[in-house]
Amino acid sequence: MQRISSGIDGLDQILFGGLPKGRSVLVAGEPGTGKTTLCLQYLHHGLQQGESALFVSIDEKPEHVISDALSLGWDLDPFLESGKLHVMDITQHIGDFDSAEHTVDLGHVIETIMAKIKAIGATRVVIDPIAPLVFGDAHTQQIVSYIRGLIFALEDSGNINTLLTSYVPVGSEKVSSIGVEEFATSGIIILKLEPLHQRYVRTLRVKKMRGTRMELSAYHIEIMSGRGIVVRNPL
Repeated sequence: MQRISSGIDGLDQILFGGLPKGRSVLVAGEPGTGKTTLCLQYLHHGLQQGESALFVSIDEKPEHVISDALSLGWDLDPFLESGKLHVMDITQHIGDFDSAEHTVDLGHVIETIMAKIKAIGATRVVIDPIAPLVFGDAHTQQIVSYIRGLIFALEDSGNINTLLTSYVPVGSEKVSSIGVEEFATSGIIILKLEPLHQRYVRTLRVKKMRGTRMELSAYHIEIMSGRGIVVRNPL
């Protein structure tokens, strides 16, 4: 199986060579565990290698995504200006959720994302998060169909390498907010805050990765300016 480098120091070694090419991987974790940082690092690495990339922002404004990257030492402006990177605010394609009569055409959302990927020739994609908070609890069945449809569309191309983030409630052992994400994706990376010697440390564990060997241990990680996530020793 072909691999791509994640750009995360130490993660490729855990996966014995990198992420499987053309697959979708779920990055799950509580708030503050480093999900968006890992995704930005993955995109930035691909951009530095000459790839085109798409960041689909659903619960955060695109300018905040760009600002977050800059705070870590990654200036995305040159890639935005050259057209190699596009940060897409999908909420503009969803409409007003304050309206009681509002319905979500999630098929249109998938078509919009796939059309943008094709238009810019993106080979690295991030969707943050895959199950948006903005959809609300009333649309759970629609979201299940949306998640399956989106992941299948991404993986059917064979050339799109995707990271999808998922919220995990604080203190929960769940790995996704809806419950279907972990079954539809080809891999799962879990980020956590773990107590260690009267303090908390960030950890990373690969729970699933189809088509590759992997280490099952939880690893201590650090977030460093200019480097992003660095995988340290196993716990």
